[in-house]
Amino acid sequence: MNLPLSASHLRPDPAQAPRFAEQQHSRLLINCYAREVAMQEHTLAVLPAPRGVGHPAMPPNHRGQVLEIALPRVDSRLCVGVLHVSSTANFDYTTDVYLRSGDQAWRQAGWQDVARLIIEDLSRRADTPFNNELMQQIGDSIATMSDVLERHPATPRTPGQRSLTPLQTYIDSEQGLLTGHPFHPAPKSRADWSPAEQRVYSPEHKASMRLHYLQVPQQWLHSDSVSNGVGDDGLQGLQGAGLRPDAGTVIVPLHPWQAGWMRRQPRIAAALRSGAMRDLGVLGRPFHSTASVRTLLAEDAASFIKLSLNMRITNCIRNNARHELQSALTGTRLYRRLRDDMRTRFPGFHVLEERAYVTVNMPGADAEIDDGFGVLLREGVAGILSQQVQPVVCAALFGNGAHGRQRVFALIERYALHNGLGLEQAARAWFARYALAAVHPTLYLLFEHGVAFEPHMQNTLVGLDAQGAPTSFIVRDLELTRLAPRAHHLAQAMTLEPATLAALCCSDERAWVRIGYCLFVNNLCEVITTIANGNHSLYLGLWGVLRDTLQDYLAQFPHPSASRRIQGLLAGEPLPAKGNLLTRFLRQADRQASYLPLYHPLGVVNSAAASL
Repeated sequence: MNLPLSASHLRPDPAQAPRFAEQQHSRLLINCYAREVAMQEHTLAVLPAPRGVGHPAMPPNHRGQVLEIALPRVDSRLCVGVLHVSSTANFDYTTDVYLRSGDQAWRQAGWQDVARLIIEDLSRRADTPFNNELMQQIGDSIATMSDVLERHPATPRTPGQRSLTPLQTYIDSEQGLLTGHPFHPAPKSRADWSPAEQRVYSPEHKASMRLHYLQVPQQWLHSDSVSNGVGDDGLQGLQGAGLRPDAGTVIVPLHPWQAGWMRRQPRIAAALRSGAMRDLGVLGRPFHSTASVRTLLAEDAASFIKLSLNMRITNCIRNNARHELQSALTGTRLYRRLRDDMRTRFPGFHVLEERAYVTVNMPGADAEIDDGFGVLLREGVAGILSQQVQPVVCAALFGNGAHGRQRVFALIERYALHNGLGLEQAARAWFARYALAAVHPTLYLLFEHGVAFEPHMQNTLVGLDAQGAPTSFIVRDLELTRLAPRAHHLAQAMTLEPATLAALCCSDERAWVRIGYCLFVNNLCEVITTIANGNHSLYLGLWGVLRDTLQDYLAQFPHPSASRRIQGLLAGEPLPAKGNLLTRFLRQADRQASYLPLYHPLGVVNSAAASL
């Protein structure tokens, strides 16, 4: 188990940041297209290292395998060096991308070549015009990534490094997602922010900011809290500025950028001029920007505050619709009914509660304005830190390029030293602990209770013990909680608005798609690829560990629904993979995203239980 294994894993020199960002986005596009189109149309192959003469497109010193993708609709081919075959399209790349159009010779392809070719192919496939907006989003994402890498070139810290406190280590993980979602064409696109605004507000730039406050009439406010108090009480306590509203009014916080957006809206400007609304400015204590960009962590880590941003980040405009706020609190209320049972069965599993929200219903305003006020108060990580557990955002470790792999390698190396293990044995044992902590409680919630959270990498934290090993799995962001039919009666017994109830309740199939994608594809596929780090034997061994984890779950909880789904996976049934490229290309809302079948090695690997 070595690090790094290839040039693709090296952290770029700041002077090479633009080229690295462009190369990274070419690979992201290959990731997306391979999984969403080429694998579906059987136009992808991984060619073995040829004997003697290498592949005609590859550099003279390349003797590894080559991923080739045919694009017959545009009479072209793409190829790139890879370390090994991956049935899930989690490839480790070793070269630039190369392009051959028609009968022309192979040539090195820049990001614009790759993007234009893929977008043109998708245009012909869907019989739609070329999507210039997507091209622009990719360019924006490259510019953001390049700027981050140029300005923050320091060697990444590892969890538990002595120079950082546990809280600083956690914040570092929130602000260390340098390459972003590995299966999104434009993971760092924030086109509404200027470069200067990026540096002030983005987590990758270590942003810390104070909130902006508006005073609005009391009758405009909608609020709720899980303690059945007034939701804005908790939010007011976050201010730290000693603000007191005038009689008949309330004070609501905004992200400072959002406050500027709001003031530019004609109805808000008119309310400010008339005195119906009052701008109190930027006040109080600073908050740390976190991985989701719009969610901020209080200085004492006791709470998060999730604010609205009327701008697109990846697939969505990131404002807080009222039904999403209600869904988040409903997720907390439902989980509280199950919490004692879950703590007994899975003591390392934790759900960060969504505790209160406020939003505004401004007379005569449209939903875009109202949703722009939505604010959610979430439980922080102070309680976890007090238990001597080190929380780390999963996305900071997995699917985060060299930065994440170096962190994971340091953790496994520490775990190996503590337990007298070889690195590969330690890697399997470390992953076995992670898989047990993540898989069993998530499947139990789904199959025994009908509750599906959204445990993808950015929505989950792994809690590490003193040896650097996983000891807990923490889920957050409950606004997209979904309930399978066996849990519908729980939501129907609550006083919920029709839009909230409709969003919460779904079919068994939709609930499984949520868990199949978020937990298995988005999370575990990346965990396995990161830990294996190009070692194909270890890669298959880790899939064997996951197979054991699933079999162990069925032995403990043989629910018929669990048996049908898990036995299906172990027999080779595909997992659902989200089509982020297709969603962006078709300009669809995230809720309209398509899910494609993704085949995996669970049906063909041997059991590989890790034991000390």
